[in-house]
Amino acid sequence: MTTRLFGSGIRRREDPRLITGTATYTDDIKLQGLVHAAILRSIHAHARIRSIDTSAAKSAPGVLAVFTGADTDGVLNPIPCAWVVPDSDVKTVDYPPMAKDIVRHVGEPVAVVVAEDRYQAEDAMELIDVDYEPLPVVINPEAAMQAGAVQVHEDAPNNQAFHWVVAGGDADAAFSSAEVVVRDTIIHPRLIPNAIETRSAVASWLAPMGELTLWNNTQNPHICRFLSSVVTGVPEHKIRVIAPEVGGGFGSKAPVYPGEMITAF
Repeated sequence: MTTRLFGSGIRRREDPRLITGTATYTDDIKLQGLVHAAILRSIHAHARIRSIDTSAAKSAPGVLAVFTGADTDGVLNPIPCAWVVPDSDVKTVDYPPMAKDIVRHVGEPVAVVVAEDRYQAEDAMELIDVDYEPLPVVINPEAAMQAGAVQVHEDAPNNQAFHWVVAGGDADAAFSSAEVVVRDTIIHPRLIPNAIETRSAVASWLAPMGELTLWNNTQNPHICRFLSSVVTGVPEHKIRVIAPEVGGGFGSKAPVYPGEMITAF
């Protein structure tokens, strides 16, 4: 790896297509026979799904199919943790692309409508009737780790994703010998990487070859291809991920989300 470009004033090459409106984003991908999907998301932070009635949605104009989490059994695997913290006890929890029995956050996908156009899909999505049984929620991280707190994931006791210790030298001796010791609690606020372009994906399945092409406004196409293979079961060498222009991401489009996997499904 060379360092000859470090600190150099490099002329930007991507600006002309961006400022002239000729750039290609995921929403610009138009395939022959393209259909559209709308995802119904949970309105509860924590709830049990008693039932999902999709009958009205299935009979709506232009609707081609309606799927719930039950339809993904044996087809889609849970989404794995993309980055396991080294030397830690990371808890691997079941994270299906569509919730089946329990929803664990507001916005978790519970059903998807496929229709001839976007508006038909969105209209039909409103006709899906989900019967929820609300469950106690976790709203404070410190309280969530106390004994008796509501458990979001059974496989993560005390709602702790992992315990990671990074240390060097004798920290206790350093504190005990210090002239001044300052103790404070620092609360990290929620980050909102609010890009202009929302997440989107277009998928094409070439059945005779068993090949999947996924156009996705991702910041990390290689990880997206790897995780798409894990979730869908399609061999990685038969998956092509194309990342068009990304209308802002700020890191939020580096992970793989359920929506991309539902599109592939």
